[in-house]
Amino acid sequence: MRLLKFAIALLLTGGLTWLLSNPLQFGEKRFPALGHLFNPFTGFWQNADPVPQGEEDLFRLPGLTAPAEVVYDERMVPHIFAENLRDALAVQGFIVAQHRLWQMDIMARRAAGRLSEVLGPATLEIDRRQRRMGLPYAAEQTLATWQESTLGMELLEAYSDGVNAYLRQLSPKDYPLEYKLMGYGPEAWSPLKTALVMKVMAATLCAREDDLEATNSLEQLGREAFDYLFPEYNPKQTPVIPAGTVWNFGPAADSTDQSGAEGLSGFYRSRPLPKPSEFLGSNNWALAGSKTADGAPILCNDPHLELTLPAIWYEVQLHTPEFNAYGVCLPGVPALMIGFNEQVAWGLTNVGQDVLDW
Repeated sequence: MRLLKFAIALLLTGGLTWLLSNPLQFGEKRFPALGHLFNPFTGFWQNADPVPQGEEDLFRLPGLTAPAEVVYDERMVPHIFAENLRDALAVQGFIVAQHRLWQMDIMARRAAGRLSEVLGPATLEIDRRQRRMGLPYAAEQTLATWQESTLGMELLEAYSDGVNAYLRQLSPKDYPLEYKLMGYGPEAWSPLKTALVMKVMAATLCAREDDLEATNSLEQLGREAFDYLFPEYNPKQTPVIPAGTVWNFGPAADSTDQSGAEGLSGFYRSRPLPKPSEFLGSNNWALAGSKTADGAPILCNDPHLELTLPAIWYEVQLHTPEFNAYGVCLPGVPALMIGFNEQVAWGLTNVGQDVLDW
């Protein structure tokens, strides 16, 4: 009886060990091995400890020309004080990685078509599409353009150095929870990954197109029918008719002829491609000082982007003897995209230009 109990316990222990050590595959759905997650020394239990932030305000990262100071306000927004812009961006890379490392990683993987390396075959089609779109190639071309500027590359490398300084101090128990859930570790950061993150944002804002559907519809319908069914006009544009204009409006006859429509609509339904939301955009508003209470101009900028967790933006202040600005950055990208300094404020908006051709 004792031997039987021992054998059963041994089998159960072996089975549990195997389950915890190997990913499970059900069709295209892949579940990572849970051993990393439940490991008592490096698993999710370690993520219950509070992240040290604001306790060590003086940064002495490798490569800094002088110590830098980071002050967190009551909302835990970091205010970075450094002796020069290069040092400030290195500390920015360190701080942003401390709070958004996995977000940076997964955005770069998405643009590079490398999600399936960590998520399995369920994301293969996404990876193939990103590569067919040419996002990795576009990022490489962007990096080549950046390399024409010595100062620009110096600042990009400084940011990457800051991210990598944070990575070097991590052990597996310190990895963000997402890495433990998926059973992999972070990679070193580089300016190329910064370019990849920017291509994700570019695709989000400007990759809404109907090129494939339009091309196939043109081949099926012919030029005359296609031009009639799909005239060139902006569906969101309302025509302005001056007062006093005689408008001979004649409603079009109601047509019940649906011949051919079923095949065409079926093509659109059965061959969908993921597209950014049609509601993405932005608003910019400026008020002159003559219209404000304190006489100072006001700039209002509100990008219309998806609601994500974590958020798309990261709030931060960068201060040096020659430079002082406050605003938001895109995690993985140095400096500020939207913000203000003592003289000016700046924002950005999406014009929805057609920049994608298949």
